[in-house]
Amino acid sequence: MNELFLFVRPPRPLWPFNGPASAFWPPLAFASLAAMLRQHRPAWRVEILDAPAWQMGWHSLERELRARRPAVVAMGEEAVSCVEGFRLARLAKLLGAKVIAGGCFFGHVAPQVLQTGLVDVVVHGEGEQTIVELAAALRENSPAALAAVAGISFRRDGEVMATKHRPLIKNLDDLPMPAWDLLPMHRYGAGSRNHPGLAAMESSRGCFDGCDFCVLWRQMGHFVGDQAKPFFRTKSAARLAEEIRLQHRDFGRQHFGWVDPCYNAHPQLPAELAELLLGENISVSMSAWVRADCVVRDARSGALASQVRGGLKELYLGVERPDSAGLKAVHKHTTLPEVRAACRLLAQDFPEVFTLGTFIYGLPGDTPETVHALFRLALELELNQPFFIPLTPLPGTPFWRDELWDATGESFRQYNFLPSGTRPGARRDLEWTLVTAALTHWPPARFRAYWRSLFDRQARRRRMTTRLAARTAWFAAHGLLRGLLTDQRTGMIFPRWYES
Repeated sequence: MNELFLFVRPPRPLWPFNGPASAFWPPLAFASLAAMLRQHRPAWRVEILDAPAWQMGWHSLERELRARRPAVVAMGEEAVSCVEGFRLARLAKLLGAKVIAGGCFFGHVAPQVLQTGLVDVVVHGEGEQTIVELAAALRENSPAALAAVAGISFRRDGEVMATKHRPLIKNLDDLPMPAWDLLPMHRYGAGSRNHPGLAAMESSRGCFDGCDFCVLWRQMGHFVGDQAKPFFRTKSAARLAEEIRLQHRDFGRQHFGWVDPCYNAHPQLPAELAELLLGENISVSMSAWVRADCVVRDARSGALASQVRGGLKELYLGVERPDSAGLKAVHKHTTLPEVRAACRLLAQDFPEVFTLGTFIYGLPGDTPETVHALFRLALELELNQPFFIPLTPLPGTPFWRDELWDATGESFRQYNFLPSGTRPGARRDLEWTLVTAALTHWPPARFRAYWRSLFDRQARRRRMTTRLAARTAWFAAHGLLRGLLTDQRTGMIFPRWYES
């Protein structure tokens, strides 16, 4: 029997603002990597084990791994869940498997990860071509074979070796269709009213901007020397329509969450896709991260109207800062007038669209007045839901420092983008200001916002706003406030099945 190359997403906690029915999106990267392996390395048996989708805890996962006996276990975790990645790696090594780690966390701390001895190879950046060559090199089981694979790091004689950077895939349409059949597609979004039949989709990779706080554009950027630079590529509208058509027809997918760092970066592609779907009478809903300046551009051209008609009903805008100097400090090139214009036209011209805005605090020089300014701006913009996110020193960003490394992974639990008085670098005065503003700052604009939410004519927007408001109140009462008062860690929720 062919040796098993197994992609694993281990059990992990839930972000407190997500409902359990839509907390875990399909691991699109695994499906894309698995498809490449099946196409180019048929000697390997390829499977994906998505434990959270099955509500499979650690005891059940261990039984599954012992029964399947994989030769290779591949994983890719974010910073907040790297402790689960290390736990999976220990288990895989005990069973004699090679361990591969990739993604936007492990790729930026490869030397530290490899020195733990839990991981054999770290894959950097885009992985589809790398995984094909790496699978062959693992069969050879020699340092020389690994050294010939571009885009990886590994240990040789106790020393960490990094190979040359791998060129990016020029034409994303050349990628095979993701191996959705290896995933329990029926489980994603099952029982969710707002995101039924959930699927993950990518229309592009990379970005044309280089915001300091973002690690995603670095993950899919290109290198000039040893410096990552923003680089933006897209699939064609025809390819995207085919992906949606297959998932809608074969797997009953109804809501497509775009994983692109910036879905509307291209001025024509989203509208072209929408027109194709409308022409085929494919009725779906979509959610996406977008830029405010591109929203304004697309509203002027008519592209935004096409996108909304085609199903784009949920937009996440990175507002980030209340002043131009703050935006400049993080190298984000959207302006505040563009943000105001985007929010105004979405509220007035596209009332069926749910809008969520993110705001970052905790930059050097921030004061309680900065937090108050963020809070006032959030109310002025007529968003359905604001989220206030502490600056997080993710590996790969300028805010990361090597002394923040924790080989146990436990300290990275606080890299959850949630306010917390115990987070590394947290300033309690800023956290207290956020709590007190939420409790005591009630200008007329805030009352009007809640009134609109309670009596919104759009049932989906009404549900989403009220549920997020309830979860925000729960988090503030049971998490953030308790953490500020008692120094207890706050944040992620461990489901009942976590250890089952």
